Formats: sequence, C-alpha cells, structure tokens
Amino acid sequence: MIVLGVFAFGMNPGACLLRDGELVAFGEEERFTRLLGSHGMFPVRATVSCLRQAQIDLGEVDVVAFPWDASKYPYRMLFSIGRQFLKYGVGATRLRGTRRRRGTRRRRGERSGPGNVGSVLRNLLQHSPRRLLAEIRSGLRATGHRGDLPPVEFVPHHLCHAYSAYFSSPFDDALVLTLDGSGEDTCTQLARGSGEDLRVLSETPIPHSLGWYYAAFTAYMGFLPYRHEGKLMALAGLGHERAAHNPWPERLGDVLSFRDGAYEVDPTFTRFGSHSHAERFTDKLVDLVTGHDAALRPLEAMNPRDGARLLQPAYVDLAWGVQRRLEEAVGDLVAGALRESPTPNLCIAGGVGLNCKLNGSLRGQAGIERVFAFPASNDAGSAIGAAMVVARGGGDTIKRELTSTHLGPEFSDAEIHTALSFSRVTFHEPSDIAEEAAKCLAAGKSVGWFQGRMEAGPRALGARSILADPRRPDASDRLNREVKGRETWRPFCPSILAESAEELVRGSDDAGFMSVALPVREAQLSVMEQCRHVDGTTRPQVVRPQVLPRYHALLRHFERETGTPFLVNTSLNLSGEPIVCTPEEALRSFFSSGLDALAIGSFLLEK
Repeated sequence: MIVLGVFAFGMNPGACLLRDGELVAFGEEERFTRLLGSHGMFPVRATVSCLRQAQIDLGEVDVVAFPWDASKYPYRMLFSIGRQFLKYGVGATRLRGTRRRRGTRRRRGERSGPGNVGSVLRNLLQHSPRRLLAEIRSGLRATGHRGDLPPVEFVPHHLCHAYSAYFSSPFDDALVLTLDGSGEDTCTQLARGSGEDLRVLSETPIPHSLGWYYAAFTAYMGFLPYRHEGKLMALAGLGHERAAHNPWPERLGDVLSFRDGAYEVDPTFTRFGSHSHAERFTDKLVDLVTGHDAALRPLEAMNPRDGARLLQPAYVDLAWGVQRRLEEAVGDLVAGALRESPTPNLCIAGGVGLNCKLNGSLRGQAGIERVFAFPASNDAGSAIGAAMVVARGGGDTIKRELTSTHLGPEFSDAEIHTALSFSRVTFHEPSDIAEEAAKCLAAGKSVGWFQGRMEAGPRALGARSILADPRRPDASDRLNREVKGRETWRPFCPSILAESAEELVRGSDDAGFMSVALPVREAQLSVMEQCRHVDGTTRPQVVRPQVLPRYHALLRHFERETGTPFLVNTSLNLSGEPIVCTPEEALRSFFSSGLDALAIGSFLLEK
C-alpha cells in the first residue's frame, strides 16, 4: 500500500508517506511555511514535499490516514467532558462564569468558567466526522490535485503515537507509554508491544493531562505553552544543587498526585476555573504557588524584563519541583505497569515524550534497561503512527527499526551552487568539505552544517546543524549570545563518534536522536562542560558511519585535528524560527547571525 499520513488543524501539523510499510518521507509544515509550529494549518506544503520525494501523485495514494478519531465527536466527547465538569464541581453555577476576586479588574483575554465552555463546545463540533472530512479534503485539494481523492481513515490519536514509537524501535518486546496534552478523550496510554502486535493496556482520560500540567507552569514562567516547554525543562536543571532541600515536589502534590501506578491531575489548577492571568492555568494555581512564596507571581508572557527574574533561586526551584514531580508521577505509572507486565524495554511518544530529562529518569527504574523515545514525538509525528496503523491493516509489514530521521527534502550540489551564485556570495569548493569544516572548527570557528535530507523532529541531527569546538571555554555562551540569540542558561548537546560514545556517557545505546538525557561519566564532566547541563547529564547523538557517512567523517577529521571525538551541536536556525529547510534559508541564517562559516553541500563560505 501507499499511505499518506497527515496531522492537521492542531499543534505542529505534518505529513508522511509509507510505501509497502516503509517510511520514505516526512515533514513538518513549519519547515515549509517558516511559521514556527504552523499551528491550526493543514500540511499542504509538507504533503507536496512527501509526494515529490516519493515521485508520485496524490492519485496514486491508496489511503490518507488521519491521527484523530472523529467518530467520538461530538456526542461521546460531550458526555466524557460533561462528566468531568460535574465530578470537579463545575456545574451550572460555574458554567455561567466565575466571579473575579474582589478588587481585581478583568484583564484582556481573561476567561471565566471551566476552560471557557464555549470554546470547548466549538471544538467538539469542529471535530465532527463530516466537518473534519470536508476540511481534510479541502486541504488535499490545495496541493493542486484535481482527480479523485483517496479515502480518509480516522485513527485514535494515542494509538498512533504508540505505533510510531514501538514499530520504529529496536525492541521486539516493550512497554509503550504515550503522554501528551490530549488525544480525543485520552491523555495517557500504556500498551504492550510484542513482535508484530501491539495491545493497549490502560488509558488515563481527560482532564488528567500531564501535558496540561507542564503547559500550565510553562505559561506561569512567561513562556509560550506547547512551544517553550523545553525552556522550562532547561531552567529546572539549574536547581540541581539545591534539590535535596527543595519542597516543591511535595507542595505540588495537590496539583499532580500519584499512587500505586496511577496518577491524577486536578484540572481546577489547569483548565477548570477562573483564568485571570493566562489560559493554561487558573487563579487557584496562582493562589497555591504564592501561598508558599508571595514573590512567585506569574511572569508576563514574552516580557524581556522577566528574563533576569527567572534566574532567581525561587523561580528556578519551582521549575525544578515541577519537573521532578512529573518524573516521580510517570516513574510510578511505569513501575505499576511493569508489575503487571514486566519487560526491560520502554518506548515513549507524545508531546511530553520530548522531555528528554523525563525519558532519562526512567532508565534503570523498575527494571527498565533501555528507553527508546520516538524522535518526532509531537503531533506531527502522530501522522507516522496513523499511516502505520492503516498500512498494517492493509497487510504491510511495518516493524522496521528507525536508524535515521533524515526523511525530508535534499538539495543537490547543482541546486546549492545555483542558490549561492544567485545570492552573489563568495564561496569555494574544497576537495573534502568534511576535512575543511573540521579545520575551521579546530581553529575555534562556529560552523553551519547543511547536508543531505532534512531531519524530522525538533532536534538537529547532522543535516541542519550549527557546530562548535567543545574545547572552547566560551563555546556555549558564544553560541547562545552571538549565533542563536537565546537564553544563556539553555544547554547544548554533543554529536559523538559511535566508537567513543560509551567512554563519555553511560547508556549510549539509547543516544541516537538526542531524545534521552544520559549521565556524563564523572571523569568526563570537565571535558564535556560546554555540552552538558549543570546536573551532569547530556542528551547526545551517537553518529555511526553507515547512517551519516559525511557527518561521521567530519567528526573523525575533527578528532584527528584535536583529539576530541565530539562536537557541540545545535539546530541551524535563529531564535523563534523553525530549523532551515532550503539552501536559501541556510544562507539567510548564516548572514543574519554570528556564524563564522557555512559548509553547505560541497561548498564552504567564510566571513
């Protein structure tokens, strides 16, 4: 079968293509529109890209798979959500609105009631099968296809995440955990993968969402929820030295509780109630936090003046507590599942599965020896799982270990040369681009690296990367300040030669995609200072020659020049922008930042 998977109209739309069960192309819409997240859109450009890479027309696609079960809308979802409203005491009185506290004024954008009931009802109607099918067909028409459209199949969202993780993993037997904001009426799912089969074990319903829990505190810190959770995770790491005396994990027990392999999130802190500050958390959460420390007021969204306040110990400790409570709750959940269904392997997907600190905390816990976190765990990646479900139903074999995320567009040297010539920039073509780039890095220069097919997921993995010499004591600060233009406390990651990985970090078998935080070996802490966090962990990419031959050659040349078998690696983009896709975008980022050199295809540019 040829199956086109698409996720649309929500966070991070994307598209993929499976041919005879094999994933041949994938792309996130943001890479093509250049709008970070491209939330709410149909992945028209990503779909066209996948079809072009497979060299087929939409008319040759057998089925379009959509990772959302529209059959539950609106009536089953209305029943599920209404039952939760009643359970948490938000009945008719609350539905009419929540009275503001005495002496406060309504802010612009303030919402009353349980997560804005009107928006909930509109969402239920928007996802009805007839309306959703019409919008999907309209999106497919926008690709330019004028013939008959392939049929569309709706697939349960968490099942899609589970399929993408397990059937791409190196395991033939594993516990499969999916965590996100919500998928239909489910927030968390546990499944068991064995051979060619996957069986759902349990589900946690709305409103007990770990994604909503983390998004609430992301917004509380002044970040953008569903976009900047990584900033909260990085901030939490700064509280490592005071962790032993941090009271916040216990204090947050009212918000997120767990016991005997089950957890609950009290939605009156996240979605049900009065929202005087932000949509993602209620005034009750503000009262809880400020009741323990009056200075911990919610920070204004995107206010530059709040950057310094975030580094105050009080906010850092709160962030650490939020992260730790998440790790404890998920650890208890996994331990409970393993008591019933033991296995040494764990697969993770869903938006919360991008939390590499959480993923790393699960290694070695309750008998877990290895963790595979799907590198495109966000909703865009659910399109891959949807296509897998449909392809397997059609008789295709889908169990294939994912060894590379390089599934996007590729540009030939001829195309790159045309872009360079058109831009009238000075460049040259060395005999060996990997060796020449390694010499630039060894000389202390920061280098943009644009090679081969674009990566899937939010982490640069040697196709659209910015690289630096980890021996420089200012490498991290310089990249943050002069190149990326982002917060100075956010850490970078290493790309490591496979031959040397285990000498530097523990558990390098799980380090292919920068999706699991691993402990740096104590003897190497100073060596890896520029690409590890203050808590002694790093999320590495192990580079193998059979997967990324040119990138491996670069690392090998750098090792010969310096004796160091790894590089500092971050994504080739500027702050607030998606990772670059095309040569033109790489040039724009190069000349708009403090980068010293750009290795693009076989060509080298230097400032």
